[in-house]
Amino acid sequence: MSWTSPFSLPGSWFKGNLHTHTTQSDGALTPDQAIAWYREQGYDFLAISDHWVLTKGQTFAPATDFITLSGAELHGIGGYHLLAVGLSELPPRKPELDLQQMVEAVLAQGGVPFVAHPYWTGQTSAEITNIQGIYGIEVFNAVCARTRGLGYSLVHWDDMLATGKRMWGLAVDDVHWKYNAQGMGFIMVKAPSLDQPSILNAIRQGNFYASTGPAISDLRLEVLPGGSEQPEGKLALRVHCSPCKAITFYARGPLGVRYEAPAGQYLYSAACPLRTEQIYLRVACEDENGGIAWSNPVFVEDVLD
Repeated sequence: MSWTSPFSLPGSWFKGNLHTHTTQSDGALTPDQAIAWYREQGYDFLAISDHWVLTKGQTFAPATDFITLSGAELHGIGGYHLLAVGLSELPPRKPELDLQQMVEAVLAQGGVPFVAHPYWTGQTSAEITNIQGIYGIEVFNAVCARTRGLGYSLVHWDDMLATGKRMWGLAVDDVHWKYNAQGMGFIMVKAPSLDQPSILNAIRQGNFYASTGPAISDLRLEVLPGGSEQPEGKLALRVHCSPCKAITFYARGPLGVRYEAPAGQYLYSAACPLRTEQIYLRVACEDENGGIAWSNPVFVEDVLD
């Protein structure tokens, strides 16, 4: 396999939220009101993901302005919640399905499944790691953060990445219009056009980053000056971002690195050399307000031949 940075791909960046509730389940606003709020805030796409209600995607006029993606939130045996976007029909609710069965049912309907807020629902990384067909997890969920302090599932993510499992990370609002969570978590997707097939394909490929505020402007490999003759001595992963107080590269165990800006200053870029034993690198860029932007992981085996 090989890695291509989404920042080098043709297309545009589109902002969206994939986890939204309305009066169709346990939200306080109607679908039209929810869509209007996100459009007014400058988002490009939204998935309405009510519990066991499939809300089909729409294209709004003008066609390049805003779209919704088909979505639903599903659950079954074991207490998991599964975020499913892009599916054409709901899986059967009875009999209840376990997580693997539900993932397979969503895939059969053309959907893209992500495990929702595993910290909040009590799923361990070990329970999720062996699930086949899952695209990733919510690494930040705003409602879970505001109501229980369980919004971050980053250890789950790193546990699974360290085994070599390829998992993308979402930041979402999970907005119910009751907890002031709207606008807190979003993803930025690089896609050739703003339509459901293009956005879903980009999400499947991991061509996005997640954020609660900061922006990532570039993520690329660079050749280090004076490197050794070994591949590990030649390549580094470099990130460029909006002004941040800290940039952290996460890898397996302690094999990453953290940079902190001196008092009164900001970081705009940082790099971390690649080594085979890291398994993966992912980047977190933290601003002075505590907002964080998370890149998707880069697997070392994809870039070190």
